[in-house]
Amino acid sequence: MDLPKEHAGRRLPDGWYVWSEDDGLVACYKPGIFDGDEYPRACLPLVTVTEASRGTAGGRDGWRVSFHIEADVPARKLRKNLVGYDKAIDYALEIAGDFSDGEYDVAGFYADGDVRAGYVARLREETG
Repeated sequence: MDLPKEHAGRRLPDGWYVWSEDDGLVACYKPGIFDGDEYPRACLPLVTVTEASRGTAGGRDGWRVSFHIEADVPARKLRKNLVGYDKAIDYALEIAGDFSDGEYDVAGFYADGDVRAGYVARLREETG
């Protein structure tokens, strides 16, 4: 994988790569596995750092950090707005590291009955 593993002078946790640095950070988890033939592109876990704006729930100042287990499945309890880009990056890397270490129950991020069982099982194999 030729994607960068560092952003803003910090190394991303194992398995994470910089997908984009346009207006912040988009980091993805194991794109060689979760953006391939076996799983649709929407199944690529992402952590993002974007500039907060007036339309952003939770405030309009600073930077917003979000984690998505897949495109349509945000981990709302992990979403946070922070003042200062460095603080936002630190929090994003904390989320990414905890995910890589298997600290989250990924099935718990889904609405009842909406879990992709095979995908969640593979995430559990890859993390922890």
